[in-house]
Amino acid sequence: MAEKNPTICIIDDNPDDRDTFRRYLLQDPLYRYQCYEAETGEDGLLLCRQIQPDCILLDYKLPDIDGLEFLAELVDSSGSVPFAVIILAGLGDEGIALQAMKSGAQDYLVKDEMTPGNLFRAIHHAIERTTMRRALEKHQQDLEQKNQEIQAFAYALAHDLRAPLRAITGFSQIVEQDYHDVLDDSGRHYVENIVHACSQMDRLIDDLLNYTRIEHRALRYKPVALDYLLRQIVKSMETRLQKTGATVTLAEDLPTIYGDSTLINQIFVNLLDNALVYHKPDEVAQVTVSWWEDGEFVVIRLADTGIGIAPKFYEKIFNIFQRLHSEEIYPGTGIGLAIVKKAVDLSGGLVWVESTLGVGSNFFVKLPKYIV
Repeated sequence: MAEKNPTICIIDDNPDDRDTFRRYLLQDPLYRYQCYEAETGEDGLLLCRQIQPDCILLDYKLPDIDGLEFLAELVDSSGSVPFAVIILAGLGDEGIALQAMKSGAQDYLVKDEMTPGNLFRAIHHAIERTTMRRALEKHQQDLEQKNQEIQAFAYALAHDLRAPLRAITGFSQIVEQDYHDVLDDSGRHYVENIVHACSQMDRLIDDLLNYTRIEHRALRYKPVALDYLLRQIVKSMETRLQKTGATVTLAEDLPTIYGDSTLINQIFVNLLDNALVYHKPDEVAQVTVSWWEDGEFVVIRLADTGIGIAPKFYEKIFNIFQRLHSEEIYPGTGIGLAIVKKAVDLSGGLVWVESTLGVGSNFFVKLPKYIV
């Protein structure tokens, strides 16, 4: 609901017109207005910035600037006019008034045809719009604050968890190394489980931090050469590939796109890691990366020869902590594909999967060629 005493800025150099508007506004059965007035565009801009009105009645022809120039001065950092502006035009100026609406005004009224009724309707609509916009801004501010609180909590939690985790890891490694011969088979098994669990917890903390960081950092769009980026990722996995015998085959002509290099890196690091983990037990992992253009986008496909995914899980696997297999069978935290989905969304793209159980999966990433 809008407040019952909304503020109106009347910006008009004609005192008779301002007097008419005031008399009309006194007749409105819905609101009791707080009216502020200015005779020039310069004074009107200063007044609007000070008052932050619910509605502006703006004469198109002012002594110093016209309505279009006034609207241009009102534009905020988001590129929009933050107030509901009703242009007051003369007969024959309707075309100019329509141009003003394209520049950010909400409505226009012809002075010679104005009645209390059509003035009230225009102002009521303006007040409703202002109320909705302010409510949305408040909601966005609340969300931003909550996001900041969540991020701060995640960092604090990670810090607080890592301190005792380091102690547990350090002491368990000492026991594993220095007391290996003293322990019986059961004791060694228990210590190995502790060391492994510590490693998993450390990875989980890292993945959680990556997930919370990913949407709170400033995005820097620039050309990203996928050929270079993917070859660097594969190179960083060289030891792992040699140890397991797995192969990653990249298309020779991978394109250059526009995007945030950190987000793009997160996408393909996690997709390649996923493909290398979920291979069939009796086979080495094989991953092939290809691509094609799709209008203003490029589609990159990562095809593997892994265990496959049932169709009912196509959407669920991109949810955080969604795992289809136990940690004992396939290691992981259940966050990697959620990071992929978040990074692709922030990049203005799409990600999806097509798969056949026992045969393999195809992950598709559709990314814009230009800044979105």
